[in-house]
Amino acid sequence: MAARSLATVSYYDRVSADTYQPTRHVQGAWNDHEQHMSPVAGLITHAIDQHQPRADVQLSRISFEILGLIPLAATTVTVETIRPGRTIELVEATVLIEGRPRIRARAWRLAVSDDVAGVSGVELPAMPAGPEHGEPYDALAEWKGGFLASIETVALPGGRSGRRQVWARTPHTVVADEPFSPTAAAISLVDLANGIATRVRPTDMMFPNVDLTIHLIRQPEPSWLGLDTSVSFGPNGLGLTSSTLSDESGPFGRAEQALTVRHFPA
Repeated sequence: MAARSLATVSYYDRVSADTYQPTRHVQGAWNDHEQHMSPVAGLITHAIDQHQPRADVQLSRISFEILGLIPLAATTVTVETIRPGRTIELVEATVLIEGRPRIRARAWRLAVSDDVAGVSGVELPAMPAGPEHGEPYDALAEWKGGFLASIETVALPGGRSGRRQVWARTPHTVVADEPFSPTAAAISLVDLANGIATRVRPTDMMFPNVDLTIHLIRQPEPSWLGLDTSVSFGPNGLGLTSSTLSDESGPFGRAEQALTVRHFPA
């Protein structure tokens, strides 16, 4: 099936119990025939949310292992519980495209409780200002693709190569005609981080991430996602993109992305 046009308002259409057709809004930034990791991460989170749902647990950590290029084609997501438990459980999701596993994700779901609120405290750095204080940030000036065209981003003052604070949001749903959690909505934007504070231009070198690991201390609120991001390159081709994640009420988690930094093939 061909991907739908940019006139749609969702990232995916469900075509069966566990298979989804990506729309053109999912198109990646490195190649026009691949999916961007951000929306597929949101799709995986949505599938995990629907797997044996429980009101007494929340997502604490989700780690995505990217096994290679993610084709812009029908996407199957399977989820299983590999460590059941009353207060702690571990689930695993696998993304299959064109008969091959493309992403594996593992997520810890932990019990929530109101009787520990008295010891709560957050040491994560807050965004210095809300999205109303940002200036429009044109991601398409450096990148291409339907996904980046589908989002709104504003950058706070003081950004530079390797360090930037950006707010992002999208009007699009994860899956057409299906409710989705604020967590899935936020995670559908987190992989943007590797493209908002680039140390070198993506036309000069490659620096794709091979994973995305997100830790959460609470469920995010809908609407804007704040990314306080730094990008570091080591001397031998390894890199790291690190981000504090915020909504308009403050920081709610962290994200890390391991990078492979290299020149384009001749």
